[in-house]
Amino acid sequence: MSETQETSTARAPFNNPDHDIVLRSTDGVDFHHFKLILSLVSPMFDGMFTLPQSKSELAVPVILVPEPSTILYPLLLLSYPSAGADPIFNNIDDASAVLEAARKYQMDAIIYRIGDLVAAQFLPAHPLGVYAVSCLAGWEHHARTAAARSLEIKSLGRPSSEFAGMGAIGAVDYHRLLKYHYECGVAAQAVGESLEWLPSTPYIKRMQMWQCVACRRGPAFGRLAIQIASFGKLTVTPWFEKYLLASRKELANRPCELTLWESAESASYDRAIVKARDCLACQFVAHHELNTFRTFYINEVKKAIAKVNLAS
Repeated sequence: MSETQETSTARAPFNNPDHDIVLRSTDGVDFHHFKLILSLVSPMFDGMFTLPQSKSELAVPVILVPEPSTILYPLLLLSYPSAGADPIFNNIDDASAVLEAARKYQMDAIIYRIGDLVAAQFLPAHPLGVYAVSCLAGWEHHARTAAARSLEIKSLGRPSSEFAGMGAIGAVDYHRLLKYHYECGVAAQAVGESLEWLPSTPYIKRMQMWQCVACRRGPAFGRLAIQIASFGKLTVTPWFEKYLLASRKELANRPCELTLWESAESASYDRAIVKARDCLACQFVAHHELNTFRTFYINEVKKAIAKVNLAS
């Protein structure tokens, strides 16, 4: 900062008049702090304070630091014992800057706390950004969680605004994310190849999509026979066949439960219901039974995806 630049005092808790050290940010904000606290959380500051001090210097020392107050405040707040609240980051870039400052000052005790805050604040809306920061910081747990959340992004890998915050990520970490997304798509697709995972209950056996007498008389019936629970291979109705094939393609592009559940994404579901209206018998029960099937389907997709690991 310029020598003529005016300074101000940081807001609580860094405005304590009993302070014995001042950290001055690049934008002229003075943070009143205590040497003991800074020494405990940062070996760098500890070494600085153990250097010989001039006995004639009565004023509180001022240390100029190369961070702005927007970065310094959350950094110091995380290491302050009586702060009473965690900082809220404005965006992932600010969180990354705080992380880099924590590393520079060797504040190892708060680095993982920053990871928890980043995940809590940004994971729902910015999973790729959280993934990128987590990879750079070595937060493998948060990287896995963010990668799983990124499955909600359709056709991951195509250029899109979703990739904001990914600029600093390495090629290896980006590749393993794409590989994870692809393998989850393969696993999710495979769920619909056989329905042996369905419960072997009388209700399941009588479901319309493989027991419709009216559809059996139609010219399109009899094309696909598939394993149903433990009942053997049963031939499914045309509308259900189309649903299975289409939903599997949807899951390949977006391998998560929301693909099957959200009407905006699951065009296969809506088309199946419309197609079922061609059958006088199916049209009255298709919505209820397909919805019941979809509940089991989603649960099985979740299980399949959970078995896929994010490569290290």
